[in-house]
Amino acid sequence: MKSLLGERKGLVEKKTQQSRDERNKQNDEVKRWVETRKGIQDTLRKLMDEMDRQQEIREAENQKVRDLKVIREEKTKIMQSIRTELFANIDDNRKQQRNKTRGIKAIKSDMDDLEKRQMRGNITEKKFQEKRKKLIQEMKEAKESKDSFADGPSEIRQRLKKAEAEQEKAHADVDAAAIVAQSAHDLMGEIKNEVTRLRDEHSDAHRKVEKFRRIADKHHRKFLVGMRCIQSVDGILNSSMDEVESEDQASSVEARDLMDLLMSGETLGLDDLMAFQRNN
Repeated sequence: MKSLLGERKGLVEKKTQQSRDERNKQNDEVKRWVETRKGIQDTLRKLMDEMDRQQEIREAENQKVRDLKVIREEKTKIMQSIRTELFANIDDNRKQQRNKTRGIKAIKSDMDDLEKRQMRGNITEKKFQEKRKKLIQEMKEAKESKDSFADGPSEIRQRLKKAEAEQEKAHADVDAAAIVAQSAHDLMGEIKNEVTRLRDEHSDAHRKVEKFRRIADKHHRKFLVGMRCIQSVDGILNSSMDEVESEDQASSVEARDLMDLLMSGETLGLDDLMAFQRNN
């Protein structure tokens, strides 16, 4: 009996060592994937914090855009009002000029007629020169008056120039704030995509942790059963054969049966473990 138990003990010790080595190997895998999962979790937290920050920026810039649009609308109204004032003033001046002086076209027509009369000899040289001098002066005054009224009052034009510059700046401010808001929005989209990808990786890492942990637990249970088997055999071998034959013969048979199950690769359950407890 002792010889048979000793032989079985050696086999159990080998199986027990294999279970321990495999358990340690699987536990190493568990640790590796736990670290991987933790790294992904840390990255996710940072990305979520950055997404919150970008959302605050986007909301602040969107509010800034709304406020700046109000200012731009006010500046546009002022600019349009000054333009209307300028055009009205120019129209009034032109009307006044038309009432005061003849147009350039009419003066040119009179000069052409005068030259034709002079060529036909219908006017003396003296009269020709007098009328021609008068028409030239009239033409000069008409041109100066036209340029003056076309330009409009310088004070209104200065106000218009300032209003246009302010309106343009307000428009540029709106565009700048809108660009910042859009950039924050686009970055949030990129972060969201990365978060989705990392969550998939996190789920995969978590599944790997659970998988290798189950395998490690399975080999750990086998290791514990093996150790109990070895302890039981040692207990039997340390007893006298008379005691074994008179008191523990049934226990020895049961121990051998459980050792056979262990070495065959079977998973020993709760009832099997309780049997060892009863026999030891």
